[in-house]
Amino acid sequence: MIWHIAKREILDNLTRFRFALTLILLVTLMVINAVIFVSSKYQRRIAAYSQDTNAAMESLKERNSSLGELAVKGPGSLYKQPSPLGFIATGTDAKLPKRVTGSGASGSSWRAPNFYYSSSNNWSLEYPQDVFEKNDALPNFTELDWTFIIGLVMSFMAILFTYDAISGERETGTLSLLMSNAVSRAAVLLAKFIGAFLTIMLPLFIGILLNLMIINASDWVLLDGSKWARVGIIFVISAIYISIFLWLGLFISSQFSNSSSSLLVLLLIWVVFVVLIPNTMGTLASRFQQVPSKSEVFRQKQAKLDEINDRYFEKDRRLFQFGSPSDTPPKIEALQTWADYFTERADTRSKFDDEHLNKQFAQVTYARQITRFSPTSIYKYALESLAGTGFVRHQRFVQQARRYRQQFIDFVKSEDRSDNKSYHVYLVKEGLSQKPVAFNSIPKFSEQITLSITFGGALLDLALLISLALVLFMAASLAFLRSDVK
Repeated sequence: MIWHIAKREILDNLTRFRFALTLILLVTLMVINAVIFVSSKYQRRIAAYSQDTNAAMESLKERNSSLGELAVKGPGSLYKQPSPLGFIATGTDAKLPKRVTGSGASGSSWRAPNFYYSSSNNWSLEYPQDVFEKNDALPNFTELDWTFIIGLVMSFMAILFTYDAISGERETGTLSLLMSNAVSRAAVLLAKFIGAFLTIMLPLFIGILLNLMIINASDWVLLDGSKWARVGIIFVISAIYISIFLWLGLFISSQFSNSSSSLLVLLLIWVVFVVLIPNTMGTLASRFQQVPSKSEVFRQKQAKLDEINDRYFEKDRRLFQFGSPSDTPPKIEALQTWADYFTERADTRSKFDDEHLNKQFAQVTYARQITRFSPTSIYKYALESLAGTGFVRHQRFVQQARRYRQQFIDFVKSEDRSDNKSYHVYLVKEGLSQKPVAFNSIPKFSEQITLSITFGGALLDLALLISLALVLFMAASLAFLRSDVK
């Protein structure tokens, strides 16, 4: 009996204008999304990434003339690879930094009576921002990707498919006629959900199929087994997300005796939870967790660096007491004193820069928690995690860059210990091994983006979507069981 009612619902939906509208919208938007992505957006990003990483490798080859030189100048900047699944969830990738800057190319020199020393600035990680005073990882819903097409368009179409599923039949009197047969209310409700779900998933399946065919035909986008698995998981999550709005539509429809009232209430709910909360609550929430501006942090950092310079240069001039590290041979006391100076400055820069970025991350995390009152935000965050884009990806990229920083330092120290002629004083080029370093032995930065990592990042949001779908299913069931069929 359930399938009989479901077939009736499917046939009825297929003949409605809303089905044709959904099909046209989905196919058009999905095709536009794929064409834009493969023809310009991803092509430009991957070309820029290749150019940057090749330049970084060539620069690294010029720094391995000695271990000491390599330790001071470092491996250069670290770049974030564009995600081939960016057409699914662009996130804020267009605004977020594409790299972590490895400073250390410029240098300084010091002069005093009978003293001269010149050295490159020590390599350290810095975090550039394209917009100086703005945290660009805050939630934003303006890209024509799957999160927009499914998150906004399909959620709206889902309520159009269900707003009159019960109230419309109650209004015309066909609901009482249907319930006069030997069929339970639970069976009727489930059949109506199945009919609406299968009908609305058909245009989505066709749109996604065309989208993936265009993407896969491109020479620029290469999708391996792991990425196809992530696409499959994303499709399942999208189905769960759409079912939330279908159950919501059935719940509200069961509460009214006319379809216009249920449509009005559903539109109000849709505007609040799909449009307003994702686009406004994140910005409002960020005001409760303020982050110092980059200029303010720079002033604080510079004041601390000036204080370090005063101690080492002005007060006791201890940097000049034992001669220059470039003397032949240098005194171990001179190497150690300059190493202390360089280490203290490097630790200060890292401390201020890391803490400032951590505060920005905390602000965005807080804003994301607030916007999770919206199922659309939850859906968006789940897709960003699986697609390898947006805030979570950028945060993971920075964390891996920091781990690589320690890995590079450990490599330098390990290589230095194997040279008996070295003074073993880290952060002064003259205090480390002067032997050349084999390029292949230098650890290279490689960002890890696996199925397990991306799925783990989406697990919380997936659990929230499933829970919300179950809650609305139970609410719709209880509401329909208690409602009057007349």
